[in-house]
Amino acid sequence: MENELHQAQENLIQELGRLSAFAGFNKVTGQIYGLLYLNKEPVSLGEIAEQLDISKGNVSLNIRYMERWGLIHPISKKGDRKDYYQAETDFWKIFRGILSERDKKEIEHTLNAIKDILESVSAQENNEENPESVLYQERLEHMLDFGSAAYQMLQAFLAMDKFIINSLRPPGIEKDHLHHIEIED
Repeated sequence: MENELHQAQENLIQELGRLSAFAGFNKVTGQIYGLLYLNKEPVSLGEIAEQLDISKGNVSLNIRYMERWGLIHPISKKGDRKDYYQAETDFWKIFRGILSERDKKEIEHTLNAIKDILESVSAQENNEENPESVLYQERLEHMLDFGSAAYQMLQAFLAMDKFIINSLRPPGIEKDHLHHIEIED
C-alpha cells in the first residue's frame, strides 16, 4: 500500500510540474506544490530539495513566488530554525491569489507598454500620411481597448468575488469561522 501511495505522489508531482510549465510557471513550482499537497505535515526546504532532487537555491526561489501567490504557507516549528512549508488547499483562494498577484501585474505592465508604444508611433512626424503608421495606430488602439476591457473585467471579478463570498456568509458567522472561504480585506 505504501509503495502505491508513494507512486501516486510521484505521479501527482510530475503531472503538476507539467501543468505548471504549460500555464507559464516554472515546472518546479508545480512539482513543489504536488509534493506539499500530499503531505500532512509541513516539509522543510531541505527535504523538498532532497525529495525532488533539485538544489536548495532552486527550491528557495520557487518557494518565494509560491508564498506571494498564496500557493503555500511558511510554518514555524518551535525550537527549530529550519523553514517549513504547507500547501494551501483552497483552490479558489489560490486562483484569486494568482490572478491578483501575478496576472494583474503582468496585464498592467503590458497595457502600460502598449500605451507607450502607441504614443511613440503617434508622435512620429507625418504618421497620418504613412499607411503603415496608420495600421500600427489602429491595431495598437484596438489591442489597448481590448486589454483595458479585459483588465476591468478582472478587477470586477476580483471585487465581485469578495462581495459574493461576504454576502454568502450566514448571519452571526465571522469570516474566520469559514475555513473553506477566506477573503483578505
